[in-house]
Amino acid sequence: MASRESLKILCKQLNGRQLQREVVSRSLSSLALGGNGGGLEAGSQGIVDSGRKGFRVVRNVSSSAHCAQISSQLEVNIAASDPAPGFQAFGNPVVKGPGFSMPSGFKPVVPPALTPIEKLDEMGLAREMSNALSHQKMEETVRLYDEWVKLTDAAGNPNKPNILVYNLLLHAKLRLGAHPEVMFRIVSEMEKAGVTPTQLSFNFLLRSVFRQRDSKSAELILEKMERAGPEAQPDGDAYNFVIALCALNRRIPAALKHMQAMYERNLVPSKTTYNEVLLACARVHRTQAAVVVLKQLEAHQIVPQTQTLVELVIAATEVDDAECSLIALQHLNKSSPSNAVQPLVMDEGSIVAILGTAARSSNAALAKEAWELLKLSVGSARAPNPAAYMALVHALSSSQQFDAAFLTLAEMQSLYGTPQSAEDLEVLSPFSSLRPLVLALAQLGPAGLDGAYFKLAEMHANGQPVPLAAINCVILGCANIWDADRAYQTFESINGTFGLRPDVHSINALLDAFGKNRKTVEAVKLFEYMHESGVTPDRQSFELMIIAHVVNRDVQSASAMLAAMVSVL
Repeated sequence: MASRESLKILCKQLNGRQLQREVVSRSLSSLALGGNGGGLEAGSQGIVDSGRKGFRVVRNVSSSAHCAQISSQLEVNIAASDPAPGFQAFGNPVVKGPGFSMPSGFKPVVPPALTPIEKLDEMGLAREMSNALSHQKMEETVRLYDEWVKLTDAAGNPNKPNILVYNLLLHAKLRLGAHPEVMFRIVSEMEKAGVTPTQLSFNFLLRSVFRQRDSKSAELILEKMERAGPEAQPDGDAYNFVIALCALNRRIPAALKHMQAMYERNLVPSKTTYNEVLLACARVHRTQAAVVVLKQLEAHQIVPQTQTLVELVIAATEVDDAECSLIALQHLNKSSPSNAVQPLVMDEGSIVAILGTAARSSNAALAKEAWELLKLSVGSARAPNPAAYMALVHALSSSQQFDAAFLTLAEMQSLYGTPQSAEDLEVLSPFSSLRPLVLALAQLGPAGLDGAYFKLAEMHANGQPVPLAAINCVILGCANIWDADRAYQTFESINGTFGLRPDVHSINALLDAFGKNRKTVEAVKLFEYMHESGVTPDRQSFELMIIAHVVNRDVQSASAMLAAMVSVL
């Protein structure tokens, strides 16, 4: 008899465990809640908003750095009208609808409400609530709970829900769009009843808080999970929700702190979480924080969204952060190696601004990355505009990449060397557009100017086209260091060495050298040579001659030159 009784007890325990596994499996299939490290079979699924006003079960990216299990990836659609749209699955109250998808081959074991509620124990109630959830009957799920807790068990004691029942209730309330205060009251009731909330319970709270965009409450929940026992430790989903909320609220330090906590637990943020943090950094111009995040992305081989990178590059350009601009541009160029970036993604003016940042920071690598992106953007249909070329020359000059600057000038002169208007004439002027190159050469002194000249001579000897604009910059650089003899020798080599014809900028550069050194006689002869050679003097020519006469204290000649200037121009 003793053996028979023991066998009956064992069979009853086995049946109870089997029933619990069935209810948990069916409940979690209905929950579709992701999370790695939660200790549940359904922890590999996540909730996303379906296009049919419901939820569907999806597979997601692993949050673990060392295991291949599937974890949550909360998806987001970035809308232009919303500065930080966040996770759309929880942007609005959840509505019931036919969009819910059950796993293939699942059939409820017991039809809903088949057993009288007064005869149900905890596991029986959990089974009924799970069936109601699987049929999208959220109000029915809550009603079953409310009626059952009002009843007593066979011994006359009030019914006490277990953790599974509470989690099913939290899920139903979440699907009904309950306010976070309602969810908190349920968890508080659990704790008062001696039921310890699990990871699943807290994740429901986080999803409810997410709808209200309350990052501080979400942080409190996460901290409570971190202090809890092993059953309630935060998973990748919990961290992703909290980090994204902090980013949406522009709380960058808090987001970075929780990202570091994720790494310490061997978890990796989702791609959506990274994008939200980068967008927040861009919109508050915390570009150095974005650099840290970008390096973490690269370490985990995650590619950010293209529009996120574009917005980050523009923000970094606005604050002249060359490091952030360079890293973001490198990601952007790698993301589309064969497809041209559409002008609407990043227009030519924005790329010129990046080149300006490269010039101000003397960052040649940034200039080359920006130029590569510009080439992809404009395509082969047309050439970049002169402003882009001038910005590139400025960037290369400031970083003393003179060889590349001369080659760029040669390409620019081949495209825009024939002036059609006064504006076109100024494109290659060493006094205005190319002044950064002149100053960079002059800063190196005579040795630097001679080195630039010999580089141009080497280009000519190798059969490469030598830009006259580059020679003019060398002449004006000599004038800036008050070396009239070196300027004159360089001017003479235009025709003698390079086989070119001086233009108005060449003569103006030499006039500047003569005027600064009070060589007025030579300046007058050079001005007469300008007329004889058929070069039309411009405003700069007359101004330089007037200055030369003034420096020589020849007021009469200066006045005559001014009158000639007025009559001609």
